[in-house]
Amino acid sequence: MKSFIFVLATLTSGAAMAQNASSTTCGPQLTHLQERLYQKAGEGPGTLRDFIFIRRGILQLDVSETADWAAEVSKKRASCTKQSAQAQSVPRLTL
Repeated sequence: MKSFIFVLATLTSGAAMAQNASSTTCGPQLTHLQERLYQKAGEGPGTLRDFIFIRRGILQLDVSETADWAAEVSKKRASCTKQSAQAQSVPRLTL
């Protein structure tokens, strides 16, 4: 259990919210491994399960917790995109 927490903490330590709404990427900035996990989760539960199963000795991840994490990333990206769109639609006064 401790090793799982360590791996999960390592995975999440690289994520940072985009501070600039005009940046090209919106939402959490993911490490290479996080991006691969997010990609596989988007391809479906079977693909994610296979991806994690192959690397189970190294990553020691739980499929359901990884899927929940990927859903949270999707929510954060959607929220960031929405805020970015709202910020761009607000008229600005220049004096």
